Amino acid sequence: IKMKGGGHMIHYNLLKFKPGADIHAAFEKCRSVYAELESELDFLHDARVERCVTVRDSNADIMMSMRIDSPDQLSAYLAHPKHAALAQGMKHEIEARMSFDAQD
Repeated sequence: IKMKGGGHMIHYNLLKFKPGADIHAAFEKCRSVYAELESELDFLHDARVERCVTVRDSNADIMMSMRIDSPDQLSAYLAHPKHAALAQGMKHEIEARMSFDAQD
């Protein structure tokens, strides 16, 4: 993964759930897993999990953000067993998913 300019980056992940999905349960699970990831991965900082406060068809339901020391470490985060299990466990409830990486 290459990034212009190098340095830290902020990784965002936005999830839109299918109608009828238990978004509150997904939110609590994401908060728990991201707290564990932040404590286990020394390159991942400031992990946040947010619920959207407005309801519109175009909105995501949950957004996760975190600061990662280097873009080269993104794949280690994505491959971490806790992240993989979370993504696998929610995949049938997710209608759309998008990520975005910004230079910090």
